[in-house]
Amino acid sequence: MLRAPVLLLVFLALVTQVSSNMEGDRMSITRAAGSSAVIPCDLPTQNIKYIHWYKFQEGIPRRLLYYDVSYSKVVLESGISPGKYHCYEGTDKIYKFVISSLQESDSGVYHCAVWEKHIGS
Repeated sequence: MLRAPVLLLVFLALVTQVSSNMEGDRMSITRAAGSSAVIPCDLPTQNIKYIHWYKFQEGIPRRLLYYDVSYSKVVLESGISPGKYHCYEGTDKIYKFVISSLQESDSGVYHCAVWEKHIGS
């Protein structure tokens, strides 16, 4: 399993910052609260079937969704509001994770993981 961490910091009414540490490289995106953040899953995705996105809170991972590459289908975990998170394949062949309507509760560390098999929650 491969993982790429992404740190998302949200400052109420000011800006939202997304940071990513992928194999030593850092990415930072700043967004206003209420806007959306698009985070690339910058991992090898050739010949994979599923991309999973996790949010870590207090060191505990919670899977938000997985993307079924074969069917271009997003499957949200139980309790996740439709419209908050999304995933898609960009024209650059890199899969993107979208967080809509950013707010303080979106602060956390985000990881994408890719592998061929999918086993429940």
